[in-house]
Amino acid sequence: MRSLKQETMKHFSRSPECVFYVCCGSKCKKLGGKHLYKQMKGEVKHRHLKRHAQVIKTGCTDRCKMGPIVAVMPRNEWLLQVTEEMAVGLIHEYSKK
Repeated sequence: MRSLKQETMKHFSRSPECVFYVCCGSKCKKLGGKHLYKQMKGEVKHRHLKRHAQVIKTGCTDRCKMGPIVAVMPRNEWLLQVTEEMAVGLIHEYSKK
């Protein structure tokens, strides 16, 4: 008989190929970070990429003057002053791979 922990681990064993971390700290949020997060999450869902890409909102990344910030992993790219167009472009670029 399997334990609940084993079942849970099996469920999460598949990691996404790409993760977009969107800063939603207070300053980035004022600059549109929360809206950006929702837009990117919707775009991933619209393009049926939920198993391959994930959008996660984070707290402050300590780059407040350059917000909103999006970090793309595993590429370790930090994008500054991300606009809605840039965010959609990121998801579109990823979906072509």
